[in-house]
Amino acid sequence: MRFHYAALALLLATSHQNAEAFSIRPAPSAFIPQYSMVPQKPRKTTMGATLTMFSETSGGYEELQELATNEEQSKAASLFRKSPSFWKIAGLATIPVSAALGFGLVPSRRIAAHAVGAVASGIAGAVGKSRLDAALVDSCSKPAIAEALLEAAEGGYLKNPKETATKVQQVQLEYGILDEDFDILCTDVYTQFILGMVKYQFQAKTSELKELEAIKVALSLDNLQVGEAHASAAQELYRTITQTTPEDELDDPENTDRMSIDKFLFLTERTLRQGGETQEAFVFEMTRVAKALKLDYATALDRVADAAEPFYHRALQSTREKLDTDQVSAGMLERARKTLGVSDATAKDLHVACLNEEVRALLGKTAASSDDEDDEKEDSAAAGDLSTVKFADGTMERLSKLSEILSLTESDVNYEITVEATPLYQATALDAMKDVLSLSKSPSDAWEIMEARRDELLLDEDATKSLISSMVMQALGGPLEATNKFAKVNNEAATYDNLIEALEAKEALISVLTKSGWNEFDNFDETFCNPWDKQSANGFLQSDERIKLYRIFLNRSVRNSEDGRLTDEMHEKVTEVKGLLGISDEQSEIEIRAVFGPLLQKALHKATTEIVEDYTPELVANMQKEVDEVMTNYRLSEKFLQEVGASFYAKAVALVHEKDPGGIPSKESVDALEALRSMVNLPAEDTYPSHMEFFGSTYRKSVLEAMGSTGVIREEFRPPLNDLRDRLGVSEENCKEIFLEAVKEKMVPMVEWIVSEFERTQLTQKQLSDRRKKDMGEDLFQTGKGATGTLGLGADVNLMSDIMNLVDFYEENDIAEKKEVGTKAVEGSDGESTEEVPVFETTFPVTGLGANALDQEVAELLYRQFVVGAFTSQGPQASRYEEARATFGGILGLTSEKMEEINGSIGDAVYDNFVANSMKTKGSLDQQDMMFLANIQGKLGLSSEQSEKMLLASQKKILSEEITVLMDEPTPEGIKAFREKCNGMGIDLVEDVGISKQRLGRMFEAEIIPGLKSGDITVDKADVLVEIQESFGIDEEECEAMFEGLLLRLSKSALDLIKGELMRGREEMTVDLIKELVRYAAFTDGELGLVVDEATGNQIFNVYEAFDFTGESEETVETNKGLLKEALGLSQ
Repeated sequence: MRFHYAALALLLATSHQNAEAFSIRPAPSAFIPQYSMVPQKPRKTTMGATLTMFSETSGGYEELQELATNEEQSKAASLFRKSPSFWKIAGLATIPVSAALGFGLVPSRRIAAHAVGAVASGIAGAVGKSRLDAALVDSCSKPAIAEALLEAAEGGYLKNPKETATKVQQVQLEYGILDEDFDILCTDVYTQFILGMVKYQFQAKTSELKELEAIKVALSLDNLQVGEAHASAAQELYRTITQTTPEDELDDPENTDRMSIDKFLFLTERTLRQGGETQEAFVFEMTRVAKALKLDYATALDRVADAAEPFYHRALQSTREKLDTDQVSAGMLERARKTLGVSDATAKDLHVACLNEEVRALLGKTAASSDDEDDEKEDSAAAGDLSTVKFADGTMERLSKLSEILSLTESDVNYEITVEATPLYQATALDAMKDVLSLSKSPSDAWEIMEARRDELLLDEDATKSLISSMVMQALGGPLEATNKFAKVNNEAATYDNLIEALEAKEALISVLTKSGWNEFDNFDETFCNPWDKQSANGFLQSDERIKLYRIFLNRSVRNSEDGRLTDEMHEKVTEVKGLLGISDEQSEIEIRAVFGPLLQKALHKATTEIVEDYTPELVANMQKEVDEVMTNYRLSEKFLQEVGASFYAKAVALVHEKDPGGIPSKESVDALEALRSMVNLPAEDTYPSHMEFFGSTYRKSVLEAMGSTGVIREEFRPPLNDLRDRLGVSEENCKEIFLEAVKEKMVPMVEWIVSEFERTQLTQKQLSDRRKKDMGEDLFQTGKGATGTLGLGADVNLMSDIMNLVDFYEENDIAEKKEVGTKAVEGSDGESTEEVPVFETTFPVTGLGANALDQEVAELLYRQFVVGAFTSQGPQASRYEEARATFGGILGLTSEKMEEINGSIGDAVYDNFVANSMKTKGSLDQQDMMFLANIQGKLGLSSEQSEKMLLASQKKILSEEITVLMDEPTPEGIKAFREKCNGMGIDLVEDVGISKQRLGRMFEAEIIPGLKSGDITVDKADVLVEIQESFGIDEEECEAMFEGLLLRLSKSALDLIKGELMRGREEMTVDLIKELVRYAAFTDGELGLVVDEATGNQIFNVYEAFDFTGESEETVETNKGLLKEALGLSQ
């Protein structure tokens, strides 16, 4: 195999026995002999001087240094780096594959992809020049790029990245690398640089962000290449770490490998953000990196935030240190946040923490720690007296300046001061309150000490109020807790004494709070003794425990009294304990009733027994005195007196009922009951239930007796019934209920009798058997036929009489009630103004339906029967029936709507029959008919609107039936008469009669076709068409379309007849038909849409010319000829 000289020189120059001269140790090859090689000293380059300038190089630069000084390069690579142009002379030389592999000339997989000739050459067993060039470029150009970057670095940082970019590009020119390949090489160098950053130092530094940006500019990388580099670096980083570190250990934030990953995430996020990526592109690139590190997007960003916080925290510490130098500002912190990518929410938390640290420092406290024990440690303050710790002068100015830089509010400053100063103030305030309770200090002195301490600690009043509230609750809570211990073991004496001491403590605390002048503390019990607030003084006590304490104090107070009653002083203390324990008024009332209620019951029992047994006014006065003493001595409430007195009053009523066997109490018994009612302050309405229970039956019996056999209470019996009601003490409402029950008892048989008579007289045997579910026999019905009478309903006179008896019973007993349901405006007396008058509605408290005396169906039939009977009646009874119609419907239990519906259905039948008969005989309704209908309207109780609707409906019905019959054999005269009748009655054929558009068209054609054919309707006599169109109510355009269509059909029919006659040789038979055709053509100027062949057309025209035109003007004849020609399609 032949070699070019340059290739041969390469082989000779690189033949060496030392295998370490190659980047990959060569495997034995049959193509290249193995020589004994002598080690050579590494050749020095300019890198040595450059690297000595770095006092502390970053991990990235160390990686570049390692890349640039890689001494394991092959001899071919070294020779190539010395003289890249040497390879341009090599021509198309080829070398064996094994030789190339032996030299370690293996290109990067991405660059090798461009050596397209390598595949073809490799098949032949040799590597082409492109393959060899790619290997040498990959092996030598990256160190050259790294060397260019290192030479430009000063102090570990590229001072001029753009100038360095020119030197990097010079490497591309020297090596003759394509742009695409060189981009890949630069991306690889960037990848190694960032890996070096996390390889040599796992803690991030802000300067590394500048380094990355400078390297990016020097390597001329765009955002896409940077994203690829970070994604590749992430994969390599995770692969390298997981080779030695288990994945579960990476969950530990303190693990150094985990910290390296967090640093990498931080550098990646900052680089992508500062590169100006769109949000979509950022999410894509960051997600790729997170996925390579086995993380999701959200977790990756959280870890970035955690990595950025320490940097910003140091910036905040520096801010505090330089606060007095005016070297820090809010803008500087904002730039720092932007550089580090710290979110606003995170920054706010860090700012608050910074402010807290400053407040603690100003108080001499150590920095806050995460451990509770460390939080309690104090440095200089801990060793001394806490009461002396305070803020120095100028503290608020310093904190205000810091809060302004941190963009915090005055509220934030006050809150942090409150948090840190509260324990100090609380210690002083508690000591002062204890001194007041122990009587070693006056309330005034204690308050002055507390106020002075508040000023030293810069606490505002609002914060102090809540603190004092808490301390007061603690001060009272101690005595109450001790008291509860005694109560649990039923030590009533110790419980009472301790509650007295608690009251004294309460008074002392109130005296201290009074000095504050704060309105919030005016109601002490509500503020500090709310049992539903767990933080209050008694909040720790259970409800039953508080009640027990109150009960013990109440009992001991009475027991300790000399005369066994509650004095004013004792009552005041009981009230104070009630507030201290948070006892509600209702619960206090329950306890007082339980303790002193038996005494009141004893007094009332004695009074009830004595007064009912032998009533005298003097006895009542003495009993009243005893009851009043019990009420006064034990502070019992009037409500309690009424509740207890109600039961004794009911007992007294029962005694009176037993005492008076006749059921009616004597005047003396009535006076005794009234005296008892007054004694216990019982309202009259509260006594009605007991009186109703014992005397209600007496009143009912009297009502039934007053009704007698007629069921009507006569006027002279009503005043005595009212007197009896007052004497029995039964309420008016209860008496009304009794009266209505008596009415129901009397009325139900009356309704049932009416129903029975109605069914017997109006129903057939079968109908009655079906209703009563039994065989009624045949003797009940004389004819066996159904009901007969006016309008198909019977109107039996006896039934009407029974109904009127029921109505009279209802009305004469004044059972119906009128209730005001609203108002309406009516015309005033002057005829101009309006005034509001009440609107009443009549209600029927007792009805047949309500009493289950009949069902809904029978009620409706009965009402219908009564209305028909009233309608058909004559003379004075007719008006009486009409007036009773609504009352009878109400007695049955029908609603006004249902009665109107029945009236309407009857009216429909009456109107239909009357209107039908009148229109059949007269053709229309005259004035006499309208007067009769008005009379019917009054009899049926129909409104004007209802009557008008019924009349119109009846007329429509008759006319609709008439037109149906007429259209079976329509005639022009009949149609004309029908439409004129409708027009005269003001009825629309379509809207009112319900004639369809199609039938209306048929009527129109049926009326005009005979006239068109006969010549009665022509162009000159077309007024009749207008009259017909208006009469039918047809739209003008619609009528024109209908008429035109009719003309075309008639014209075609006439033409067909003409053709038939001419075909048969009967020209004389065409005369009238041709004239008819000419008349049709006159309406349309000859445009009849006829299709006629020329010969037939000429034949018809010739026939027409032979007509006798005597009596017609020449002009008319010529005009008609022109029309005929136009109709036949003949040229003029």
